[in-house]
Amino acid sequence: MALHLKIITPMRTAVDADVSSVLVPSVQGEMEVLPGHADIIVALDNGELIYRPVEGAQQSVFVGGGFLQVSSDLMMLVTDTVLEADEIDTNSVEEAIARAQESFRNQSSVLSREEQTHLAAGIARQLAMLEYRRKKHL
Repeated sequence: MALHLKIITPMRTAVDADVSSVLVPSVQGEMEVLPGHADIIVALDNGELIYRPVEGAQQSVFVGGGFLQVSSDLMMLVTDTVLEADEIDTNSVEEAIARAQESFRNQSSVLSREEQTHLAAGIARQLAMLEYRRKKHL
């Protein structure tokens, strides 16, 4: 028995495979989905999603949050970011983090609460990307 995992972004279908298990970074912590899992909708956090294709070795991708729906044996994950470790440029991410942190320090008094929250979420995503890249290339 297998699950069908489909990960989509606004630009592409990133993963479309039959899998035996999926470990996702939900906002409430890591969650494993196996065949026969109860139907559920879960909000995802930034982080590593690990899946085991029915045929082949375990694989992983970085997901930038989103939502996961499990219905019968179909898992549909909708996110705006799906990256493999090799697609993450460490230098660019570190520069983006530095710019965002500098902007946050210099403009926090003139930024609205919503703008501050958005900027902090961007920094958190970049840090999670960097952590994933470093973990995969140790």
